[in-house]
Formats: sequence, structure tokens, C-alpha cells
Amino acid sequence: MVFQKRSMFTLHPSQCVLLLVDLQDKLFPLISQNERLLESVKKIIRGFRILDIPIVVSEQYPKGLGNTLMQITSLLGESYHPWIKTTFSCMDDPKFCNDHLTLPRKQWLVMGIEAHICVLQTVQGLCKAGKEVAVIQDGIGSRSEENFKIAIEEMKMMGARITSSETVLFELLKDSKHPEFKSIAHLIKGKN
Repeated sequence: MVFQKRSMFTLHPSQCVLLLVDLQDKLFPLISQNERLLESVKKIIRGFRILDIPIVVSEQYPKGLGNTLMQITSLLGESYHPWIKTTFSCMDDPKFCNDHLTLPRKQWLVMGIEAHICVLQTVQGLCKAGKEVAVIQDGIGSRSEENFKIAIEEMKMMGARITSSETVLFELLKDSKHPEFKSIAHLIKGKN
């Protein structure tokens, strides 16, 4: 299948949804640079909650891989309702697609683990479904750096936009006059 290049798009808060893929407690300690990844995920969650952007969470076979990290579920609070799956791609689960692709949003931002398995396959499915996909590079990871790099290259070839957590947050603000600029700036500086 040939993918259409979609990586040139501007994020709009009213069009975005964040997908957190399988950030689970039994696999997470094995991920390369996991502390950097966790800090980026926490920053994005806080920013998206400030900007009132929906967040979807998936969990891959929690009996074996555990539940979503407590540091993440505590930030999500009452909005934490994980999607339990056995498929590697969220998009290979028909009920997930039925429940979430019907959201009136075309831009999907993706963070999670592992970059070369569940994240990659989910991004592929989102691209095939015609969504504008942005992968937040500092918010994904694999056990090995080699697999991480391969995943980034493959997602680029699929037409996903590769970006960073800071880029995303400031792009969503668009202007320093945005009512939430100070909150987001403090978040970026680590003051929240």
C-alpha cells in the first residue's frame, strides 16, 4: 500500500486527540530512556488537560503487562478509562475504531511504547484511515535504540509527522496572547 504524505499540517486544538499507547508498568522499566519519555508524557497530559483536548489510553493485555503507570493515571484522574486490547495496533480492534474514530477530530497525536510494535502499527492504521498523525518523538520508546530509530523512519515513510512535546504545546497555543500561554509556559519550564 502506498501512503499519502500528510506530515505537513498545523495542529488545531479543536481537531486534536491524544492517544497514549500501552504505557504499562511491567514493560516500562525495560524501555530505553524511560524517564525522559515519562516526563514528556506527563507534560503533554498536563498541557492537553489545560487546553481541554481529549486523551485516549490503550493497554495491551494488562494481565501480562500490568496497568498504565500510576504517574499517568493520577494525572488523568476520572478521565482514565483504558481501552484494553490484545491486538498490537489499536486500529486492528474493530470496537476501538468504532468507539474512537468516530470522534469529530482528524488529528491524532501519539505517544507510548513500544515504538516499533504497538505505536508503529497503530500509526500505520491511523494513516490508512486518513487521519493526520503526529508522533511525539520524545514521548515514544523501545527497549533498544535501534528499534526506536527504525520505527521513526518507518512512521515518516507512512506520512506521520514526527515532532516534540514542546513543539506541539506551542503550536496549539499559536500566540503568546493565548489565555493559557502562561500556564503552558510554566509547564514547559517545569514549574507545574
